[in-house]
Amino acid sequence: MAARLGLLLLGHPDYPNDLGQHFARLCAAALSERDIEVIPTEPATDAPAAAEAAKELLKHDPEGIIVLPGTWLEGATALAAIREVEHLPLALWGLQMFDWEGKRESTGSFVAVCSLKAPLERMDYRFKTVVGLPDDPATVDELASFAHAAHATARLKRLRAGLVGYSAMSIYPGTFDHVLLRKQIGPEVVHLDTYTLVREAERADEAEVQALAERVGGQAEVQATPERLRKACGLAAALKSLVAKHHLQALNVKCQYELSQEYGMTACLPMALLADEGVVASCEGDMMVTVTQALLHYLTAQTVTYGDILDLQDNRLLLSACGFAPFGLAHEGDTRRVCEFDYPGFDGLICSFTLKRGPVTFARLAEGRGDYYLVYGTGSGVDTDLRQGKFPALQIEMDGSPARLMEIIPSQHFALCYGDVSQQLEDVCRILGLRALRV
Repeated sequence: MAARLGLLLLGHPDYPNDLGQHFARLCAAALSERDIEVIPTEPATDAPAAAEAAKELLKHDPEGIIVLPGTWLEGATALAAIREVEHLPLALWGLQMFDWEGKRESTGSFVAVCSLKAPLERMDYRFKTVVGLPDDPATVDELASFAHAAHATARLKRLRAGLVGYSAMSIYPGTFDHVLLRKQIGPEVVHLDTYTLVREAERADEAEVQALAERVGGQAEVQATPERLRKACGLAAALKSLVAKHHLQALNVKCQYELSQEYGMTACLPMALLADEGVVASCEGDMMVTVTQALLHYLTAQTVTYGDILDLQDNRLLLSACGFAPFGLAHEGDTRRVCEFDYPGFDGLICSFTLKRGPVTFARLAEGRGDYYLVYGTGSGVDTDLRQGKFPALQIEMDGSPARLMEIIPSQHFALCYGDVSQQLEDVCRILGLRALRV
């Protein structure tokens, strides 16, 4: 799903609005090449026209608005438009001077931005300021980052995230305020009981369970009995059913102790199967990491994962989950295996392979005292061995320092995606009013 922006072009009747429109069209074309849909407007040069242009944009359901003073303009013109769209993420974009027909020209756009910035801040608007021309890749990068951040925050507001059980093993960072999360970040958490999942697994369609087992066998070397694989795939079928029934885009399952001890099958493999189907998936009842995964998923359109920070050696961080790892993220040099947990207190099947190498972003949303903040960092996945010879893992050579990580770390669980999305995360934090803490 492409990001969708409104481009609100404003101006003054005594200035060259055709030049502002020229640059707006170039911007729309440049963003379109990055799979970003831009909804343009004609230049609006007085307050009533600006308000009408903004209201017209809203009919197209934009996820964010770029306000472009194509020329110098009266502040009242800008505010008439902004008041109509102030509930959406905003970027204020101004044009520098430019070469035009052999002369160095200015439309007054840059001056307009300078005159608006401080008043908008006094009015408590959270907006991104960008200055540059649309033939400058850095300018397009800034606007594209804003577009992806606006898209991600819009998706978060519509996210339905299932939570089976609650925080596993009394992990305090996994607890959260449902109402605060809904208001400040966006997702609705759909709470389900473990008994509901178990009952669904016990009545799962045998043909679907068998198909899932064959799918696992086609992707991995299974070191478990058919009966054990069938039990895991029964859970997977049940989870798929709950996702469909409750219209979920994300799901977290509390495994320990009900599933791993009482039911006798962890959720590691079932959740990995869901992740490969595009459902944001994680375990241990930690909804904060699930929401962070959803954010990374919406920024990148990737399958994302998570893990525990289990070790720090120099600037290398070891990220490893108990047994959850999407098959699509396996390092191509590894044999993908499914094997028994075989660890005291846990009974079930795990995914046994390391994760892909390459540039990564790791992040975690955390709840403070009535607010939220985001801890994030970048690095590169490097050669990694299975943790303790069995568990999925990725060793990350961090760009930041371990001392900084330990100063701001909010939990052992972190979400992971591939690529550097730090700029987009900063834009998300600006839109949502979060503190951004970079490792």
